[in-house]
Amino acid sequence: MKFGGTSVAGSNQLRQIVPIVRHVARQQRVVVVVSAFRGVTDALLSIATDAASGKPWEGTWRSIAEQHRRVADELGLLPWRHGEALLEKLHNFATGIALLGECTPRMLDEMAAYGELLSSRLLEGVLARTDEVAWHDARASIITDACFTNAHVDWERTKAATCTTIKPLLERYRTIVTQGFIASTAEGVTTTLGRGGSDYSAALLGAALGADRVEIWTDVSGIYTADPRVIPDARSLSHVTIGEMRTLAAYGAKVLHPLTIEPALEYDVPVVVRNTFEPSHPGTVIVSRLDSPTDGIRALAMLDAYRSTHSDVMPEDGQLLASVQIRGERYQLVRHAHCERDIPATLVCCVGEGIHRTNRALEQIVAASNHAGCSVTIVGSGANALLVMVEPDCGHRFLRALHETMCPQQIEVTA
Repeated sequence: MKFGGTSVAGSNQLRQIVPIVRHVARQQRVVVVVSAFRGVTDALLSIATDAASGKPWEGTWRSIAEQHRRVADELGLLPWRHGEALLEKLHNFATGIALLGECTPRMLDEMAAYGELLSSRLLEGVLARTDEVAWHDARASIITDACFTNAHVDWERTKAATCTTIKPLLERYRTIVTQGFIASTAEGVTTTLGRGGSDYSAALLGAALGADRVEIWTDVSGIYTADPRVIPDARSLSHVTIGEMRTLAAYGAKVLHPLTIEPALEYDVPVVVRNTFEPSHPGTVIVSRLDSPTDGIRALAMLDAYRSTHSDVMPEDGQLLASVQIRGERYQLVRHAHCERDIPATLVCCVGEGIHRTNRALEQIVAASNHAGCSVTIVGSGANALLVMVEPDCGHRFLRALHETMCPQQIEVTA
């Protein structure tokens, strides 16, 4: 089970986690992976850079210390021995950076680790009142190279280390609390896994332990058919494939980064996205493939882009969305304009694992276009997607109309 920054943002959020973890732990042994409090990692990195450049940093340290001490007090954990020891080590480390007058990537990783160490100690303290709980330092289990701030995992060493560190703990305790995002080299030097690292940590540990599943607990109830902020009627999909998630993420949908959960799926460990604040909702199961055939559109993502006629100028890496010919003229569809002559456009990415099995998706697009009174052009096609271009002033209207055409039986698919 992994709980992100919004799920561990304070004492109220930690109180909500406790019954969720206890419910699972009554049925089976569980490893809980936690992120730092929201905003704390950025604050820690600012301490490091400020200390290295001679700027005041102790105010930020005091703010972090007071935040965690207040939560510990509200949870009835004072005196908070483990936390105070970590805060003292953090202060000493920042003092050392200030004396050196420099901060290397290795030092940044050491500094960033304190966020997860502090939050995990708080959760362990709350759970340990009534449960068999062990706190574990993830750096002893997830082993990486020395590419600091974005380290690459050594899978074989990680699997071996996890089996020798966490498995014995699971024989003695119902619940293990550990950290996401942080790891270490084979020599024991702290590293971090980059953004999305906590999801990656959970997937790695789940794969190494042969877990029944990996649960990612966040502030949304799974993967939606469309952005619920734009489409209030959007609904959570029961199952999505990793391929569908890759496509949705590529076109701006707010979903888990696919690479962060691939280790679990590679070893046939399902990943479930669930909502900490709506624990009764089943969420979305992410799988390698769907057992039941599908057709039509299952999910939508919308992205603002530009039509550029500068086909001889290649955009920055990752900014080219499609290269198309419209009414005899060649265009590049790019995320950012090259010049003032580039024309704004809106792209709607229609995703479905079996989108090309029948003509259903094309029928949905035509019906939505007619209903919304929009002129649309299909400008791209992928293994599980169709890319539709629409004029910007029609984008939201077309998206709503298209979402209405997506039938419930094509949304709810059982894997």
